[in-house]
Amino acid sequence: MIKLLPILVVILIGLVWWQISAMTSGRALRAQSRPLKNDQLEGLIGRLADAAGVEGVRVRVLDAPMINGLATPSGDVYVTRGLVEHVRAGRITGSEFASVVAHELGHLALGHTKRRAIDMAVAQAVTMVVGGILARFVPFVGWYLARAVSTLFVASLSRKDEFEADAYGTALMIRSGLGAEPQARMLEKLDKLTPGMATAGPPSWLQSHPPVEDRARVIRGNAGRWEGQTG
Repeated sequence: MIKLLPILVVILIGLVWWQISAMTSGRALRAQSRPLKNDQLEGLIGRLADAAGVEGVRVRVLDAPMINGLATPSGDVYVTRGLVEHVRAGRITGSEFASVVAHELGHLALGHTKRRAIDMAVAQAVTMVVGGILARFVPFVGWYLARAVSTLFVASLSRKDEFEADAYGTALMIRSGLGAEPQARMLEKLDKLTPGMATAGPPSWLQSHPPVEDRARVIRGNAGRWEGQTG
């Protein structure tokens, strides 16, 4: 138990740090955003809320030019100004926009946003334990190797979360009557609207999100099995 104490302390510190960070970033996000005001999009979001069995979904527009969406532990869903502007320009349909919200609702419903605190705390503990062991054999380098192991751990969990949120979003899109195809098309459009996104950055096994083509393929596969089964 004494040997485990430092690890438990690291995990506890990590959890406290994450909570403070989440509160700080939450305030910053609200300060940099505004409520979504668009009758068409709000109507589609209402259909998602009905399909999910919730009273309403709070969606705010974050003042950022990229195409993205995110959910916070407080239950808020954010979409970026860039995403809304593409909808207004006709490059993204309302149903495709709704699929982004459906995906973020998946993160909330499945507890991904709140569980991230545990993931990060465990990753810190993994770094400490593995780094301490490796440093005995390869000083200095051992800590870098430990961080690499921790990065792989977190990236793997994040990719799993993305597939799970996609699956939830697919079921929600089908149940709401919007269908799953807009979700797959939305992902594929990201490559065209943000050139190089799929090929830039580290190898896929180090990335936090799975490749777009893999996600679209799984979405269509799930839809093929689930279409007509939800009511």
